[in-house]
Amino acid sequence: SEFKNMSVRQDEKLEFARLLDQVPIPVKGAIDDPTTKVNVLLQAFISRLRLDGFAMRSDMVYITQNASRIMRALFEIVLKRGWAAVAEKTLTLCKMVDHRMWAAQTPLRQFEGVPPDVLKRIEAKDFSWDRLCDLEPHALGELVRYPKIGRALHRAVHQLPRLHVVEHVQPITRSVMRVELTLTADFDFDQHVHGDAEPFWIVVEDVDSEYVLYCEYFVLKRRFVDEDHVLSFTVPIHDPLPPQYFVRIMSDRWLGAGSVSALSFRNLILPQRFAQPTELLDLNPLPISELAQEQFISFYSKRGISYFNAIQTQVFNAVFKKPHNVLVAAPTGSGKTVIAELAIMRMLSTTQGGRAVYVAPLQELVDERYDDFRASFGSMGVSVTKLTGESSADLKLLNDGQIVVTTPEAWDVMSRRWQKRR
Repeated sequence: SEFKNMSVRQDEKLEFARLLDQVPIPVKGAIDDPTTKVNVLLQAFISRLRLDGFAMRSDMVYITQNASRIMRALFEIVLKRGWAAVAEKTLTLCKMVDHRMWAAQTPLRQFEGVPPDVLKRIEAKDFSWDRLCDLEPHALGELVRYPKIGRALHRAVHQLPRLHVVEHVQPITRSVMRVELTLTADFDFDQHVHGDAEPFWIVVEDVDSEYVLYCEYFVLKRRFVDEDHVLSFTVPIHDPLPPQYFVRIMSDRWLGAGSVSALSFRNLILPQRFAQPTELLDLNPLPISELAQEQFISFYSKRGISYFNAIQTQVFNAVFKKPHNVLVAAPTGSGKTVIAELAIMRMLSTTQGGRAVYVAPLQELVDERYDDFRASFGSMGVSVTKLTGESSADLKLLNDGQIVVTTPEAWDVMSRRWQKRR
């Protein structure tokens, strides 16, 4: 709609016909069609073709001012809709307009100071970018028959932003898989060239590179350029299991700065299709005297509990007497909170300086459980705290509490980048 009133004027037809022959991509529309003019002028802008008429130059300025905005909007739309191949193409179009160069041209055109004849020689050689990265400065100088510029070319080649990625996959269920990517800067960061940060798009595509399964906007900051950056997320697994997914890394600003790696599923072992639930055994109810410590026995006797129920009896040894990881999935009202209390009691009796984190899905449940634990465990001299969602305050609460009660959101804020917290 921005260009519907843009027509070819009578005095422009001769120059417009010349541009039609010069643009690299043929245009089949009618010469008086506004879309044809927009297409030709946009190609002329990217190709850096010279325009003679003032009106034509004015139209080009208007088109190029709007083209970058429209291209970026199209990229965000198709990325949100999950169209992988189209998203890559629209982002490439955005960068072509921004840099006024075609994606088929050498990425060295994005660096200042490289002579045009040297760029043409490199493009005539048709060397892949990986081969250029492997060449030493003197070899680059000999390649373009200009030895003095070899060092500058070598520096520019290694300043193109690229990320090295190491993938690790772990199936959670038969339909969900956890992916962990370790990203490392694979270029020489220069503040004069890259500024304070370099943005990238991390996209996980299906086996046919048609659909986006996951995407994330990742910003590599200058002060963290020497560190490894870990991204962890989940993606769906389709049935039948595909041979692989693809991880595509695209620079948000630089052409030719992308990479694609495969997430191979060749040796991936999925959980059983229908895992059988644990059978509830017909056991005699276990008395609370099995806790063997007076403070723990009185913990339940004050609440009128003399025996554990069937589920609590069956998991008692695994939760209270053995250092096992336990997952209990049972209906509401089946006594899962008592099982959590047994695990906390084991921690208090066996781990000096230990800490238990109780996560409840709703703030109302957190408040209720905090009051219960503060009354019951607090009488035993155990400190109980509740996270507020504010990082600075929660750090102190976390250090002070032996039992920490929280919501998933507050715990997520606290646990992110926990290895780098001081």
